[in-house]
Amino acid sequence: MTKNNPWERLPSTASLVPIGTHSLHLTAAGPSRKPRDPIAIIVPGLASPTSSWAAVVRILSPSIRTYQYDRSGFGLSEDSPLPPTAENIALELDLLLQAANVEPPYILIAHSWGGILAREFMARRTEGGVVGTVFVEANQERTLEVLDWRPFVWWCIAADADFMEVSGVERERKLNDEEWKVYLADLENERDKKQAAKERDEYENSFETLRQKGQFEKQPPLLAGAAVSIVKGQNGALLRKLFDAVVGKDFGSEIEIRKYGEFLKTFDEKDIGLQSEIRKLSSNSRFVEARNSGHGSEMGDGPIPVPIESQVNSKSCGTNLGATGACRIRPT
Repeated sequence: MTKNNPWERLPSTASLVPIGTHSLHLTAAGPSRKPRDPIAIIVPGLASPTSSWAAVVRILSPSIRTYQYDRSGFGLSEDSPLPPTAENIALELDLLLQAANVEPPYILIAHSWGGILAREFMARRTEGGVVGTVFVEANQERTLEVLDWRPFVWWCIAADADFMEVSGVERERKLNDEEWKVYLADLENERDKKQAAKERDEYENSFETLRQKGQFEKQPPLLAGAAVSIVKGQNGALLRKLFDAVVGKDFGSEIEIRKYGEFLKTFDEKDIGLQSEIRKLSSNSRFVEARNSGHGSEMGDGPIPVPIESQVNSKSCGTNLGATGACRIRPT
């Protein structure tokens, strides 16, 4: 680390950082970093604003220096000349950390499509800079092959299902009032919406691109013995609530209702299988079930443990964002 680097020393700092072609907005919060201290980097999911992670940053930053950034085209970051493929997003994150002189070791917190992005970043950092990863409801290369959620969600959108009401995110949110206000404003930001559409265009191809890297087949494992935690929420329960809401509106044909009903019957089993496969990335992994959380757990559709302290201090269940007794750990 660089002595007196404000990105590693100041209690809280945020600004645009030039990466060559354009600038990205970076935020750091938490204690001053000591040499070789790991830092946490949050990697949000598809088209997700960083503001949804405000509660996580608030809880993590007193004990570990925590970094967030707006991806190109979102928030305060400038537009990129590159399309937002997973590889390009990983490249820009790599360039950002280099430009800010924020050196390894890194602990990545990756949510949903962020799991794909984080692993593309790992592919660039083969020298071992990633010492831990928390995969929260993460995608992996076989997600769309085994459990393509998109047709069902599009069906729910066509039915005008109220996702926020059904999920209970607002009722159970861990974001405070000001954080929630910022998050809602980000969702309505027209520039962000345009960039979100660009990310969605690149979403499907990112799975095959990652699959071709063969990360699950590597021996020794890609991350060797680095700590890997897989946090699985109860996404299937949320989708079944959405299904009931849609059917309750007398929407959909008999064929659609039967089709999506069958899809949801096997969702949990397939989801557990996909999440468990992520353990192949390391010889040191664990699987945590967040029994009271859905997919949007970083905002608080229920308490969600982020087992990051265990990757630093070997604590048993990590930092809980809302309640105790909300997680179950499967043995390695």
